[in-house]
Amino acid sequence: MNAARHQGLTPPKTNWARPIDTPPYYGYALRPGVTFTYLGLKISDRALVQRPDRPLVNVWAAGEMIAGSILGQGYLAGFGMTIGTVFGRIAGREAAAHVLSGH
Repeated sequence: MNAARHQGLTPPKTNWARPIDTPPYYGYALRPGVTFTYLGLKISDRALVQRPDRPLVNVWAAGEMIAGSILGQGYLAGFGMTIGTVFGRIAGREAAAHVLSGH
């Protein structure tokens, strides 16, 4: 039996986590985001995130978030930077146009 296993969780937690029970404690402001999705978000040619039935009207994606949608399988060095640059520019342009159009 794994000594670090936490009992009573489903699925079982077995990553050697330890309780945080001794001060000092520190807090940091964070801005979380999705940095990588294995199969990626599906996007349109305008970088709009796609739902199964239609594109979203004001959610764009670029970079690692869409890697699986373009590459298919595996990983290519520098690919995240490339699609971040290309689709980041497209997404930025489209988001700005969306705001300027009054939507």
